[in-house]
Amino acid sequence: MVDLGYFLDNEGNEGILARMAKPVRFSPSKTPHGTWRLNIPPQHSESGRRERHFFRTRDQALAAAAKLKGQRDTFGTNAVAIAPSLAEAATAAAKLLEPLGIGLLEAVSRFVDAENKRLSSVLIARAVEAFRASGEKTWSDSQAKAYRLCGEKLVVAFPERLISTITGEELEFHLDEVTGGPGAFNQSVRLVRAIWRWCAKPPRQWCTGDAVEHLASKATDAGEIGVLTAAEAARLMAAAEAHHADCVVPFAIALFTGMRQAELERLRPSDITAEGITVPAVSSKTKRRRFVAMPEPLADWLAAYPIDNHVCPPNWQRKEKAVRRLAGWAVWTDLVEPSEPPADLPPWPSNALRHTAATAAVGLGKPIESLIFEHGHSGGVALLKRHYLGVMPKAEAAAIWALRPHGKTAPKIRIA
Repeated sequence: MVDLGYFLDNEGNEGILARMAKPVRFSPSKTPHGTWRLNIPPQHSESGRRERHFFRTRDQALAAAAKLKGQRDTFGTNAVAIAPSLAEAATAAAKLLEPLGIGLLEAVSRFVDAENKRLSSVLIARAVEAFRASGEKTWSDSQAKAYRLCGEKLVVAFPERLISTITGEELEFHLDEVTGGPGAFNQSVRLVRAIWRWCAKPPRQWCTGDAVEHLASKATDAGEIGVLTAAEAARLMAAAEAHHADCVVPFAIALFTGMRQAELERLRPSDITAEGITVPAVSSKTKRRRFVAMPEPLADWLAAYPIDNHVCPPNWQRKEKAVRRLAGWAVWTDLVEPSEPPADLPPWPSNALRHTAATAAVGLGKPIESLIFEHGHSGGVALLKRHYLGVMPKAEAAAIWALRPHGKTAPKIRIA
């Protein structure tokens, strides 16, 4: 153990004198439980705190004590020759750390560990690239697009930054800047968390997950989902029939089966039979093949508009926007003049056709458990009940189910 004292040299300059204090003795003692205990004072422990080590045998304890004595002697020899400037710096550092209850050795160990992690990190651009390469083969198109856009924004926001140096506060500010509302913010939080957690796992360990674990989601109006009324659904189908007849079938499939847009766009004519529609695993968000029994109203729409070479027509995405706009919603489209919708039109509800199909089916008595499989839901029963149960009156659901081609309605409503 070294005790630092001050002295005056022959010229009257103040210096530091290292005085050797009484050396620490490392003597194992036997515990009542039959093990051997070795007490290690703070200045000789790796943590900088007082430690107790236990050993099964006396020989193991003596070997550890001998090792500590060797380290003590080496430390003492080196301390005698310590430079005055280094001793002053060590003393000052110890005083700064004292209120925190952290020893100098522990503080240095923490710093070295942090530096090693920083130096083993990679640029955010490299991290995002590696993350996307790891998952693109298993992601759906919508997932791949979401991760691509999220990653591109991160690279623009943090150019030439190591991923380990980006803080949670910086990420929160970035997401506030690039998202337009609570829903979009929360979705981006999920994407960023996935990237960070993947990068933090072995063998990469380019960062820690701390930066994203405390990102808080924003409150949203989670209780309400957007659904169409029977009148609005009729208006939508009438606009398709009047202006883009090749879009009638995909709109009808979405309205009566709740199929996702990405799944709809991948459907082939061979996937549709009189019995129902097969959604291949490669098209499904859950990556599981599923079969949807043919709804009675959809069968009538398919009979009126036979499928030719495509389920969704060429330029489907442009045309379906035009149909929604012509049906009276605030949708931008380059196929209608003016492209910018009038300010008095209502916004198109998010996932409106999928939510409408599910809500109408539940309103007409379809069990939630059947809906989970046929609609390819990944959420639990409780979540779906909260979203769909009791949202639409049975009469309204029946009116939607009664919609038929050319503005007609079915005289009798039946549902499986």
